[in-house]
Amino acid sequence: MPRRWTLLALMLTVVLALPFLLVDVPPVLDYPNHLARFYVLAHPDDPVLSQMYAPNWRILPNLGMDLIGVALLRFTDVHLGGRLLLALSLFAPLAGVVAYHRAVFGRWSPWPLAAGVIAYNGAFLLGFMNFQLSLGVALGCAAGWVMLRRRDGWLPAIAWGAIAAAVAFLCHIFGLVFFALLVGAGEADRLWRLRRSPRFVREVVVVAGALTITLGPAMLLYALCPLGDGGLQLGAWVGPHKLWRIMTPFVTTSGGLTVITAIAVMALLILVRRQLVVAPGIPLALAVLFVGFVAAPWKALGGTFIDMRLAAMGGLLLFAGLQPVVSGRTAVLAGTFLAALMLVRTADIASAWIDHRGDLAELRAAIAQVPPGARVIAAHGGDSPVPSRRERTLPGFRDVDSHLAALLVIERRAFWPLMFAHPSQQPIVIRPAFLRFAASSWTEPAAWRWLQPDTLPDDVLPLARYLANWRSDFDAVLLLDPPAPEQPVAGLTPLYRGSYVQLFRTEQGGRGSTAAQAPAPNTADERVAAQEDDVEDGRITSRSVDPFKGAPGPRQH
Repeated sequence: MPRRWTLLALMLTVVLALPFLLVDVPPVLDYPNHLARFYVLAHPDDPVLSQMYAPNWRILPNLGMDLIGVALLRFTDVHLGGRLLLALSLFAPLAGVVAYHRAVFGRWSPWPLAAGVIAYNGAFLLGFMNFQLSLGVALGCAAGWVMLRRRDGWLPAIAWGAIAAAVAFLCHIFGLVFFALLVGAGEADRLWRLRRSPRFVREVVVVAGALTITLGPAMLLYALCPLGDGGLQLGAWVGPHKLWRIMTPFVTTSGGLTVITAIAVMALLILVRRQLVVAPGIPLALAVLFVGFVAAPWKALGGTFIDMRLAAMGGLLLFAGLQPVVSGRTAVLAGTFLAALMLVRTADIASAWIDHRGDLAELRAAIAQVPPGARVIAAHGGDSPVPSRRERTLPGFRDVDSHLAALLVIERRAFWPLMFAHPSQQPIVIRPAFLRFAASSWTEPAAWRWLQPDTLPDDVLPLARYLANWRSDFDAVLLLDPPAPEQPVAGLTPLYRGSYVQLFRTEQGGRGSTAAQAPAPNTADERVAAQEDDVEDGRITSRSVDPFKGAPGPRQH
């Protein structure tokens, strides 16, 4: 490995890692929700959380980060370990790009390092952690296939491929798809070159058999997992939105910088098109991904943003499967420009993450009053689905603060109904006593306006049945981004009022049938002690005291 290349790789790693030092909970959409699940799985004997959630390990195509996370969070601080896991989801695709490029071109080139320009992309910023990990695994496994096929022939490649396909599947179903596409496209390219050879038919049969055996174990795992139990569950085709979603590899917290990055990378590839060497099968793989992107609905098999994920794969292949053969002044200018662009993008991310620290501080001040075992609804007050402040939004996509309330689980050991705990997708289940308080498949915060009428709108109940009796079932409501002007909701007593976060106690929250039989504790310590006594006695679901009774009046921030 050349020293210059190693130095460039180290510099790239340091620059991309810097934002993780600026905030302990980065504003990445799904990340807090995933971290809450990792935390619960890593602490299965917690006296409060174990009353609400239980591990449910089984064969699932979504386990990579969960397995690593459980092992890591057992001996690290939750937010240190969480950032290490999030960083892994950032660097795994880059490592895969480097490995695949090295395998197909046989040299250490600076070009795959240029993928650092798209390290912070739409898929990462939406928090698709298992998906990101699976892309790196798929590229690395495909690199191993290429090297073994070239050097040792079919049998070692098939043995490697069978294990690799199973591992990619367990990380994420799209990891298996990406691995199969890379291997299949490479073999199809070789067959195309042999189309006039007398060995063509025999080679087609051999390749078909080899790929069937290679993918067989993964297909067996798929048959044993519950992913397809509910059918395809296809969502709508969102044609007009695809004009922006194809930008997924280049997306950052600035819409303008997103467009500039896309234009810059594509313009550079066009300018050096005569000096481009393309790896076998890459044109076919890119064509398949593009057709799939255009045709894909936004949702299938319980997964969302299907077209975005295909676009993210295509973006990685621009660096993994292409090699610009340029030297001298052209190479220096191109490298300098891409390095500057990467620095600007990383600085933009860092700036947004620094701004996010104010939101985190306000959230923590609010939830500090939530005792262990309390049941808390998360609501969002903005009428627009995209807040204006950039640390709270991904331009052209959506807000990224919808799952911040997961800190209730991690830091307060409270019940929050929106944790990712679907039996066919995550290795965790909600205890039966709490099922009626939990969301099913809809994991978005309740809109503040839903809580204002006496009864929920008819179109809301199918999505959020846990809200049907929210005043009696929940102890508190945590409101993010409160609407302006103020829109009060009957039956809520303010406990904390901030510009971004507000906490309300429900009038009937937590009052079980034995509420009148026990004196209410007066101090915060007594309230927490009473709550934990209930947990130890197995009475958390019909607590004998209101956990917020005697709480101080609203705090202003």
